[in-house]
Amino acid sequence: MADKPPSPVASPMRRRVAAPSDAPDQRLDPARRTVPQAKDDPAVVTHKPIYRRTWFLIGAALLLIGLLIWGIRYYRYASDHETTDDAFVEGHAVRVSPRLAGQVLKVYVRDNQLVKAGQLLLELDPRDYEAQLAQAEAAVTSARAQRNTAQQATRSRASVITQQRAQAAAAEATQAQAAAEERAAQAQAANDARNEQRYAELYKTDAVSRQRYDQALTTARASAAQADAAQRRTQSAGAQALQAQAVVAQARNDYRQSTEQITVNDAQIKQAQAQADAAKLQLSYAKLYASEAGRITSKAVDEGQTVSMGQQLLLITYGQLWVTANFKETQLTHMRVGQPVQLEVDTYPGEQFAGRVESFQRGTGARFSLLPAENATGNYVKVVQRIPVKIVFEGQPDLHLLAPGMSVTPEVNITIAPTQQNVEAAHREALPRITDSPVRHKVPPDKK
Repeated sequence: MADKPPSPVASPMRRRVAAPSDAPDQRLDPARRTVPQAKDDPAVVTHKPIYRRTWFLIGAALLLIGLLIWGIRYYRYASDHETTDDAFVEGHAVRVSPRLAGQVLKVYVRDNQLVKAGQLLLELDPRDYEAQLAQAEAAVTSARAQRNTAQQATRSRASVITQQRAQAAAAEATQAQAAAEERAAQAQAANDARNEQRYAELYKTDAVSRQRYDQALTTARASAAQADAAQRRTQSAGAQALQAQAVVAQARNDYRQSTEQITVNDAQIKQAQAQADAAKLQLSYAKLYASEAGRITSKAVDEGQTVSMGQQLLLITYGQLWVTANFKETQLTHMRVGQPVQLEVDTYPGEQFAGRVESFQRGTGARFSLLPAENATGNYVKVVQRIPVKIVFEGQPDLHLLAPGMSVTPEVNITIAPTQQNVEAAHREALPRITDSPVRHKVPPDKK
Protein backbone atom coordinates (compact mmCIF):
# COMPACT_ATOMS: atom_id res chain seq x y z
CA MET A 1 0.00 0.00 0.00
CA ALA A 2 1.44 3.29 -1.03
CA ASP A 3 2.18 5.91 1.59
CA LYS A 4 -0.22 8.83 1.59
CA PRO A 5 0.86 12.35 2.22
CA PRO A 6 0.01 13.64 5.66
CA SER A 7 -3.18 15.57 5.94
CA PRO A 8 -3.27 19.12 7.11
CA VAL A 9 -5.08 18.09 10.24
CA ALA A 10 -2.49 15.56 11.18
CA SER A 11 0.43 18.12 10.72
CA PRO A 12 1.56 19.54 14.06
CA MET A 13 2.22 22.99 12.47
CA ARG A 14 0.31 24.54 9.69
CA ARG A 15 2.51 25.17 6.75
CA ARG A 16 2.37 28.80 5.64
CA VAL A 17 2.97 30.06 2.17
CA ALA A 18 6.29 31.82 1.90
CA ALA A 19 6.16 35.45 1.01
CA PRO A 20 8.25 36.76 -1.83
CA SER A 21 10.52 38.46 0.74
CA ASP A 22 11.01 35.12 2.47
CA ALA A 23 12.37 33.56 -0.66
CA PRO A 24 16.01 32.73 -0.34
CA ASP A 25 18.39 34.99 -2.17
CA GLN A 26 19.60 32.98 -5.08
CA ARG A 27 22.59 35.30 -5.47
CA LEU A 28 24.07 34.36 -2.13
CA ASP A 29 26.19 31.41 -1.39
CA PRO A 30 23.98 28.30 -0.83
CA ALA A 31 25.82 27.66 2.37
CA ARG A 32 24.76 31.07 3.72
CA ARG A 33 21.10 30.79 2.74
CA THR A 34 18.64 31.30 5.62
CA VAL A 35 15.69 29.08 6.12
CA PRO A 36 12.54 31.06 6.91
CA GLN A 37 10.84 30.18 10.12
CA ALA A 38 7.18 29.96 10.75
CA LYS A 39 5.40 32.99 12.14
CA ASP A 40 3.97 31.05 15.05
CA ASP A 41 7.30 29.42 15.92
CA PRO A 42 7.77 29.74 19.69
CA ALA A 43 11.51 30.09 19.12
CA VAL A 44 10.98 33.50 17.51
CA VAL A 45 10.91 36.34 20.18
CA THR A 46 9.55 39.78 19.20
CA HIS A 47 11.38 42.97 20.79
CA LYS A 48 10.15 46.61 20.86
CA PRO A 49 12.43 49.35 19.43
CA ILE A 50 14.54 51.09 22.10
CA TYR A 51 13.01 54.50 21.38
CA ARG A 52 9.57 53.06 22.31
CA ARG A 53 10.60 51.73 25.65
CA THR A 54 9.36 53.45 28.81
CA TRP A 55 12.71 54.05 30.51
CA PHE A 56 14.09 55.65 27.34
CA LEU A 57 11.16 58.00 27.03
CA ILE A 58 11.43 59.05 30.71
CA GLY A 59 15.18 59.63 30.40
CA ALA A 60 14.75 61.62 27.20
CA ALA A 61 12.09 63.79 28.85
CA LEU A 62 14.31 64.43 31.86
CA LEU A 63 17.23 65.26 29.57
CA LEU A 64 15.15 67.72 27.57
CA ILE A 65 13.93 69.38 30.77
CA GLY A 66 17.52 69.65 32.05
CA LEU A 67 18.73 71.10 28.77
CA LEU A 68 15.89 73.59 28.82
CA ILE A 69 16.70 74.69 32.37
CA TRP A 70 20.40 74.91 31.55
CA GLY A 71 19.65 76.90 28.39
CA ILE A 72 17.47 79.35 30.26
CA ARG A 73 20.05 79.82 32.99
CA TYR A 74 22.86 80.17 30.45
CA TYR A 75 20.86 82.72 28.48
CA ARG A 76 20.16 84.76 31.59
CA TYR A 77 23.81 84.53 32.67
CA ALA A 78 25.11 85.41 29.20
CA SER A 79 22.76 88.37 28.97
CA ASP A 80 24.06 89.67 32.32
CA HIS A 81 27.77 89.14 31.56
CA GLU A 82 30.15 90.09 28.80
CA THR A 83 33.17 87.94 28.08
CA THR A 84 35.94 87.60 25.52
CA ASP A 85 38.92 85.39 24.92
CA ASP A 86 40.92 88.28 23.44
CA ALA A 87 42.42 89.36 26.77
CA PHE A 88 45.95 89.25 28.12
CA VAL A 89 47.87 90.13 31.26
CA GLU A 90 49.83 93.36 30.92
CA GLY A 91 52.49 94.92 33.11
CA HIS A 92 55.18 97.54 33.32
CA ALA A 93 58.50 96.78 31.65
CA VAL A 94 61.57 99.00 31.58
CA ARG A 95 64.06 98.59 28.77
CA VAL A 96 67.71 98.50 29.81
CA SER A 97 69.90 100.10 27.14
CA PRO A 98 73.44 101.52 27.34
CA ARG A 99 73.91 105.25 27.03
CA LEU A 100 77.28 104.77 25.40
CA ALA A 101 78.96 102.30 23.06
CA GLY A 102 81.56 99.80 24.19
CA GLN A 103 82.43 96.23 24.95
CA VAL A 104 80.62 94.33 27.69
CA LEU A 105 83.11 93.57 30.43
CA LYS A 106 80.93 91.69 32.92
CA VAL A 107 77.29 90.53 33.16
CA TYR A 108 75.99 90.04 36.71
CA VAL A 109 72.45 88.73 36.08
CA ARG A 110 70.85 85.66 34.55
CA ASP A 111 67.64 85.04 32.65
CA ASN A 112 64.46 85.41 34.73
CA GLN A 113 66.41 86.52 37.80
CA LEU A 114 64.78 88.69 40.45
CA VAL A 115 66.69 91.92 40.97
CA LYS A 116 66.41 94.78 43.42
CA ALA A 117 66.31 98.47 42.61
CA GLY A 118 69.86 99.77 42.25
CA GLN A 119 71.40 96.34 41.69
CA LEU A 120 74.33 96.22 39.27
CA LEU A 121 73.30 94.44 36.07
CA LEU A 122 76.32 94.66 33.76
CA GLU A 123 79.48 96.66 33.19
CA LEU A 124 81.12 98.01 30.05
CA ASP A 125 84.84 98.50 29.44
CA PRO A 126 85.56 101.86 31.17
CA ARG A 127 89.16 102.50 30.04
CA ASP A 128 88.36 104.95 27.25
CA TYR A 129 86.11 106.96 29.51
CA GLU A 130 88.61 106.87 32.38
CA ALA A 131 91.19 108.44 30.03
CA GLN A 132 88.71 111.15 29.04
CA LEU A 133 87.97 111.82 32.70
CA ALA A 134 91.69 112.09 33.52
CA GLN A 135 92.18 114.55 30.66
CA ALA A 136 89.22 116.65 31.81
CA GLU A 137 90.45 116.66 35.42
CA ALA A 138 93.91 117.77 34.21
CA ALA A 139 92.26 120.66 32.37
CA VAL A 140 90.48 121.63 35.58
CA THR A 141 93.77 121.56 37.49
CA SER A 142 95.47 123.72 34.85
CA ALA A 143 92.63 126.26 34.89
CA ARG A 144 92.77 126.45 38.67
CA ALA A 145 96.55 126.97 38.57
CA GLN A 146 96.10 129.83 36.10
CA ARG A 147 93.51 131.34 38.39
CA ASN A 148 95.85 131.10 41.36
CA THR A 149 98.58 132.83 39.33
CA ALA A 150 96.18 135.60 38.31
CA GLN A 151 95.02 135.93 41.90
CA GLN A 152 98.59 136.29 43.15
CA ALA A 153 99.28 138.89 40.46
CA THR A 154 96.16 140.74 41.53
CA ARG A 155 97.29 140.80 45.16
CA SER A 156 100.77 141.97 44.08
CA ARG A 157 99.34 144.74 41.94
CA ALA A 158 97.04 145.74 44.76
CA SER A 159 100.12 146.24 46.96
CA VAL A 160 101.80 148.15 44.13
CA ILE A 161 98.81 150.44 43.96
CA THR A 162 99.11 151.04 47.68
CA GLN A 163 102.81 151.91 47.32
CA GLN A 164 102.21 154.10 44.31
CA ARG A 165 99.44 155.88 46.11
CA ALA A 166 101.82 156.60 49.01
CA GLN A 167 104.48 157.88 46.61
CA ALA A 168 101.90 160.02 44.84
CA ALA A 169 100.78 161.42 48.16
CA ALA A 170 104.41 162.19 49.08
CA ALA A 171 104.94 163.85 45.69
CA GLU A 172 101.83 165.92 46.18
CA ALA A 173 103.06 166.92 49.64
CA THR A 174 106.46 167.85 48.19
CA GLN A 175 104.71 169.85 45.51
CA ALA A 176 102.64 171.67 48.12
CA GLN A 177 105.75 172.38 50.20
CA ALA A 178 107.62 173.66 47.16
CA ALA A 179 104.69 175.85 46.25
CA ALA A 180 104.66 177.29 49.76
CA GLU A 181 108.41 177.92 49.65
CA GLU A 182 107.96 179.51 46.22
CA ARG A 183 105.33 181.86 47.54
CA ALA A 184 107.57 182.78 50.51
CA ALA A 185 110.56 183.35 48.25
CA GLN A 186 108.52 185.46 45.87
CA ALA A 187 107.21 187.50 48.80
CA GLN A 188 110.72 187.97 50.11
CA ALA A 189 112.00 188.88 46.65
CA ALA A 190 109.23 191.44 46.23
CA ASN A 191 110.01 192.93 49.61
CA ASP A 192 113.73 193.08 48.90
CA ALA A 193 113.00 194.67 45.51
CA ARG A 194 110.97 197.42 47.15
CA ASN A 195 113.74 197.97 49.69
CA GLU A 196 116.27 198.24 46.88
CA GLN A 197 114.11 200.89 45.19
CA ARG A 198 113.83 202.92 48.39
CA TYR A 199 117.56 202.71 48.99
CA ALA A 200 118.10 203.79 45.42
CA GLU A 201 116.00 206.94 45.94
CA LEU A 202 117.79 207.67 49.21
CA TYR A 203 121.15 207.07 47.59
CA LYS A 204 120.35 209.69 44.96
CA THR A 205 119.78 212.26 47.70
CA ASP A 206 122.85 211.05 49.56
CA ALA A 207 120.67 209.97 52.43
CA VAL A 208 122.40 206.59 52.59
CA SER A 209 125.81 205.46 51.74
CA ARG A 210 126.87 203.53 48.70
CA GLN A 211 127.59 200.50 50.78
CA ARG A 212 124.13 200.39 52.22
CA TYR A 213 122.62 200.72 48.75
CA ASP A 214 124.81 197.90 47.45
CA GLN A 215 123.69 195.62 50.30
CA ALA A 216 120.06 196.30 49.51
CA LEU A 217 120.68 195.64 45.81
CA THR A 218 122.48 192.37 46.58
CA THR A 219 119.73 191.26 48.90
CA ALA A 220 117.07 191.99 46.26
CA ARG A 221 118.96 190.07 43.60
CA ALA A 222 119.51 187.09 45.97
CA SER A 223 115.83 187.04 46.88
CA ALA A 224 114.86 187.09 43.20
CA ALA A 225 117.23 184.19 42.54
CA GLN A 226 115.79 182.23 45.46
CA ALA A 227 112.27 182.92 44.17
CA ASP A 228 113.26 181.58 40.73
CA ALA A 229 114.77 178.47 42.37
CA ALA A 230 111.66 177.90 44.45
CA GLN A 231 109.53 178.19 41.31
CA ARG A 232 111.65 175.57 39.53
CA ARG A 233 111.39 173.28 42.58
CA THR A 234 107.64 173.69 42.55
CA GLN A 235 107.48 172.79 38.89
CA SER A 236 109.69 169.75 39.49
CA ALA A 237 107.53 168.61 42.40
CA GLY A 238 104.42 169.06 40.25
CA ALA A 239 105.95 166.93 37.52
CA GLN A 240 106.83 164.23 40.05
CA ALA A 241 103.31 164.35 41.43
CA LEU A 242 101.87 163.94 37.94
CA GLN A 243 104.23 161.05 37.27
CA ALA A 244 103.22 159.40 40.54
CA GLN A 245 99.53 159.74 39.63
CA ALA A 246 100.24 158.19 36.22
CA VAL A 247 101.99 155.28 37.92
CA VAL A 248 98.99 154.85 40.21
CA ALA A 249 96.67 154.87 37.19
CA GLN A 250 98.85 152.24 35.48
CA ALA A 251 98.84 150.12 38.62
CA ARG A 252 95.05 150.38 38.78
CA ASN A 253 94.82 149.32 35.11
CA ASP A 254 97.06 146.34 35.80
CA TYR A 255 94.92 145.45 38.81
CA ARG A 256 91.75 145.64 36.71
CA GLN A 257 93.32 143.40 34.08
CA SER A 258 94.28 140.93 36.80
CA THR A 259 90.73 140.84 38.13
CA GLU A 260 89.40 140.35 34.61
CA GLN A 261 91.88 137.54 34.13
CA ILE A 262 90.55 135.95 37.32
CA THR A 263 87.03 136.17 35.87
CA VAL A 264 88.27 134.53 32.66
CA ASN A 265 90.01 131.85 34.70
CA ASP A 266 86.82 131.23 36.69
CA ALA A 267 84.94 130.70 33.41
CA GLN A 268 87.67 128.37 32.21
CA ILE A 269 87.48 126.45 35.47
CA LYS A 270 83.71 126.10 35.13
CA GLN A 271 84.07 124.94 31.55
CA ALA A 272 86.77 122.45 32.44
CA GLN A 273 84.76 121.29 35.46
CA ALA A 274 81.70 120.82 33.26
CA GLN A 275 83.75 118.72 30.86
CA ALA A 276 85.11 116.73 33.81
CA ASP A 277 81.58 116.19 35.16
CA ALA A 278 80.45 115.09 31.71
CA ALA A 279 83.38 112.67 31.49
CA LYS A 280 82.58 111.39 34.97
CA LEU A 281 78.96 110.96 33.96
CA GLN A 282 80.02 109.09 30.84
CA LEU A 283 82.19 106.86 33.00
CA SER A 284 79.25 106.17 35.31
CA TYR A 285 77.24 105.02 32.30
CA ALA A 286 79.68 102.14 31.95
CA LYS A 287 77.80 100.46 34.81
CA LEU A 288 74.12 99.69 34.24
CA TYR A 289 71.91 99.42 37.33
CA ALA A 290 68.33 98.25 37.77
CA SER A 291 66.02 101.23 37.99
CA GLU A 292 63.17 99.13 39.40
CA ALA A 293 62.81 95.94 41.40
CA GLY A 294 61.54 93.17 39.15
CA ARG A 295 62.46 90.17 37.03
CA ILE A 296 64.95 89.99 34.16
CA THR A 297 63.37 89.09 30.83
CA SER A 298 64.45 89.14 27.17
CA LYS A 299 68.15 89.05 28.08
CA ALA A 300 70.19 89.53 24.91
CA VAL A 301 73.70 90.38 26.13
CA ASP A 302 76.81 88.36 26.94
CA GLU A 303 80.30 89.14 28.11
CA GLY A 304 82.64 90.31 25.37
CA GLN A 305 79.79 91.55 23.18
CA THR A 306 80.15 94.99 21.61
CA VAL A 307 77.01 97.06 22.09
CA SER A 308 75.93 100.38 20.66
CA MET A 309 74.21 103.32 22.26
CA GLY A 310 70.48 102.71 22.77
CA GLN A 311 70.65 98.99 21.96
CA GLN A 312 68.15 96.96 24.00
CA LEU A 313 70.03 94.52 26.19
CA LEU A 314 67.29 93.23 28.49
CA LEU A 315 63.91 94.04 30.03
CA ILE A 316 62.84 94.32 33.66
CA THR A 317 59.19 93.60 34.38
CA TYR A 318 58.09 95.29 37.55
CA GLY A 319 55.21 96.83 39.41
CA GLN A 320 51.56 96.01 39.25
CA LEU A 321 49.83 93.91 36.63
CA TRP A 322 46.53 94.44 34.91
CA VAL A 323 44.45 92.84 32.15
CA THR A 324 43.78 94.38 28.75
CA ALA A 325 40.59 92.89 27.36
CA ASN A 326 39.69 93.71 23.75
CA PHE A 327 35.89 93.67 23.81
CA LYS A 328 33.76 94.19 20.74
CA GLU A 329 32.20 97.60 20.52
CA THR A 330 28.76 95.99 20.72
CA GLN A 331 29.65 94.54 24.12
CA LEU A 332 30.28 97.92 25.74
CA THR A 333 26.69 99.16 25.72
CA HIS A 334 26.09 98.50 29.41
CA MET A 335 29.69 98.19 30.60
CA ARG A 336 30.79 100.83 33.11
CA VAL A 337 33.89 101.70 35.10
CA GLY A 338 33.94 99.95 38.46
CA GLN A 339 31.89 96.90 37.50
CA PRO A 340 33.20 93.63 38.98
CA VAL A 341 35.03 91.15 36.78
CA GLN A 342 35.82 87.48 37.22
CA LEU A 343 39.14 86.60 35.63
CA GLU A 344 40.32 83.14 34.71
CA VAL A 345 43.90 82.68 33.54
CA ASP A 346 44.47 79.86 31.08
CA THR A 347 47.54 78.78 33.06
CA TYR A 348 45.38 78.08 36.13
CA PRO A 349 42.04 76.67 34.93
CA GLY A 350 39.37 76.71 37.57
CA GLU A 351 41.00 79.52 39.54
CA GLN A 352 39.06 82.78 39.70
CA PHE A 353 40.68 86.19 40.15
CA ALA A 354 38.60 89.16 41.17
CA GLY A 355 38.99 92.43 39.33
CA ARG A 356 37.23 95.63 38.34
CA VAL A 357 36.89 97.64 35.15
CA GLU A 358 39.37 100.52 35.47
CA SER A 359 39.12 102.43 32.21
CA PHE A 360 38.31 102.33 28.51
CA GLN A 361 40.66 103.32 25.74
CA ARG A 362 39.40 106.35 23.83
CA GLY A 363 39.71 104.71 20.47
CA THR A 364 39.67 101.31 18.83
CA GLY A 365 42.75 99.22 18.44
CA ALA A 366 42.65 99.52 14.67
CA ARG A 367 42.54 103.32 14.88
CA PHE A 368 45.89 103.49 16.69
CA SER A 369 47.59 100.68 14.79
CA LEU A 370 50.72 101.19 12.73
CA LEU A 371 48.69 101.22 9.50
CA PRO A 372 45.18 102.47 10.33
CA ALA A 373 42.37 101.61 7.98
CA GLU A 374 41.45 104.11 5.26
CA ASN A 375 37.69 103.62 5.03
CA ALA A 376 37.25 106.44 2.52
CA THR A 377 38.97 104.51 -0.26
CA GLY A 378 37.81 101.43 -2.15
CA ASN A 379 34.91 99.21 -1.21
CA TYR A 380 33.87 99.43 2.42
CA VAL A 381 33.11 96.32 4.44
CA LYS A 382 31.84 96.98 7.94
CA VAL A 383 33.80 95.12 10.60
CA VAL A 384 32.97 95.10 14.28
CA GLN A 385 35.77 96.96 16.03
CA ARG A 386 37.38 96.07 19.32
CA ILE A 387 38.13 98.53 22.12
CA PRO A 388 40.77 97.76 24.79
CA VAL A 389 39.38 97.77 28.33
CA LYS A 390 41.75 97.97 31.28
CA ILE A 391 40.85 95.64 34.15
CA VAL A 392 42.78 95.83 37.41
CA PHE A 393 43.20 93.07 39.95
CA GLU A 394 41.80 93.31 43.42
CA GLY A 395 43.77 92.12 46.40
CA GLN A 396 44.68 88.47 45.94
CA PRO A 397 46.89 86.05 47.88
CA ASP A 398 50.30 85.42 46.37
CA LEU A 399 49.54 81.89 45.23
CA HIS A 400 49.98 82.28 41.49
CA LEU A 401 52.66 83.48 39.19
CA LEU A 402 51.13 85.97 36.83
CA ALA A 403 53.23 87.37 34.03
CA PRO A 404 52.60 89.76 31.14
CA GLY A 405 51.32 88.06 28.03
CA MET A 406 49.26 85.32 29.73
CA SER A 407 45.86 84.68 28.17
CA VAL A 408 42.87 85.59 30.32
CA THR A 409 39.11 85.10 29.99
CA PRO A 410 37.27 87.93 31.77
CA GLU A 411 33.57 87.96 32.60
CA VAL A 412 32.15 91.41 33.37
CA ASN A 413 28.93 91.59 35.34
CA ILE A 414 27.11 94.39 33.54
CA THR A 415 24.01 94.25 35.73
CA ILE A 416 25.71 95.85 38.74
CA ALA A 417 25.67 99.65 38.76
CA PRO A 418 29.05 100.72 40.14
CA THR A 419 29.07 103.07 43.13
CA GLN A 420 31.52 105.88 43.67
CA GLN A 421 33.43 103.68 46.09
CA ASN A 422 33.70 100.95 43.48
CA VAL A 423 34.91 103.46 40.91
CA GLU A 424 37.59 104.72 43.28
CA ALA A 425 38.56 101.16 44.12
CA ALA A 426 38.88 100.38 40.42
CA HIS A 427 41.53 103.06 40.09
CA ARG A 428 43.67 101.41 42.77
CA GLU A 429 45.50 98.74 40.85
CA ALA A 430 46.02 95.82 43.20
CA LEU A 431 48.20 92.91 42.24
CA PRO A 432 48.95 89.39 43.45
CA ARG A 433 52.53 89.63 44.61
CA ILE A 434 55.00 87.76 42.42
CA THR A 435 56.95 85.37 44.57
CA ASP A 436 59.09 82.34 43.98
CA SER A 437 57.29 79.52 45.75
CA PRO A 438 59.71 76.79 46.82
CA VAL A 439 57.06 74.20 45.91
CA ARG A 440 57.21 75.25 42.24
CA HIS A 441 60.98 74.86 42.15
CA LYS A 442 61.09 71.57 44.00
CA VAL A 443 62.68 68.91 41.81
CA PRO A 444 61.86 65.27 42.62
CA PRO A 445 64.84 62.95 43.15
CA ASP A 446 66.03 60.92 40.24
CA LYS A 447 64.58 57.46 40.05
CA LYS A 448 67.24 54.82 39.97
